[in-house]
Amino acid sequence: MRMPSTRELQAFLVTAEHLNFTVAAKHLNVTQGAVSRQILTLEDQLKVKLFHRHARGLSLTRKGNEFLPLVQQVMMQLQKAVEQVANEKLKIKLKAPSCVTSWLLPKLMSFQQAHPDIDVELTSAIMHSVNFSTEPFDAAICYADRAPGREGKNYLLFEEVLAPVCSPVLLQETVASGALSLTSSTPTPQPLQLDIDGLTQFTWLHATPQQTDWQLWLEQANVTGRFATQNQHFATLDLAVSAAIQGFGIAIGDVELARQDLAAGRLVRPHPLSVPSGKGYYLVRPGQSSNPSLDLLFDWLLAGR
Repeated sequence: MRMPSTRELQAFLVTAEHLNFTVAAKHLNVTQGAVSRQILTLEDQLKVKLFHRHARGLSLTRKGNEFLPLVQQVMMQLQKAVEQVANEKLKIKLKAPSCVTSWLLPKLMSFQQAHPDIDVELTSAIMHSVNFSTEPFDAAICYADRAPGREGKNYLLFEEVLAPVCSPVLLQETVASGALSLTSSTPTPQPLQLDIDGLTQFTWLHATPQQTDWQLWLEQANVTGRFATQNQHFATLDLAVSAAIQGFGIAIGDVELARQDLAAGRLVRPHPLSVPSGKGYYLVRPGQSSNPSLDLLFDWLLAGR
């Protein structure tokens, strides 16, 4: 059997996306007849029908639905191979949740200084998962309660440990204003430590509308029925922690991700309790990938755990 050409496979992918020969032809910059002939040729080679033809458009047959993800994977791998050979500088496309950016960037900068011939292209995303068959990434950092998927190779970077964090200025200003009184006559410790009642006097910053991080922390502290007088919700953990750094309230942050801000004094922990969430951050790559540059990056990131 003659292997389908890349032009025929591309015509199939675009047609499957739009389910219309006319629209597919515009995207491919060819005539409608050319797209139709390429699909017919492909169907003849495979000896199966890939599309149902209707008066108002197309729909994929069962075989067409089975064929689609396979073609997507092949074309993605072909694109990666062409880019790797064509580019003089080696490139690694890395996807990571936005909340790990502050933790990750110093490690990537030091890696690129040590390996100037390797360019790491970082894409920050809200989604915490990856699908290598449909997304153009060589590796990813995923946030999950267990090693993600069986198709790739997974390495635990660190487990998530949660604790309240806030700006030291927030506590100092509140004490100075008299809104928060200290029960001890001894000099104020640095950082100031609060009990649960003290925490509730501040705005609680939440990384999700469900307030799951605060709920988990309170459960581990054996506290029920305590709530903040004010609450503020954000779409991501990094936004909640950024608001905490700016003095807008107290967030539940990951201790490892907040390590630099804690060391620099931008954040403090107003309560000593920290609790594991049961989740972690995993470094992931496709199971069948063979990329010496990626091996170097993984060794570098994993060595710093």
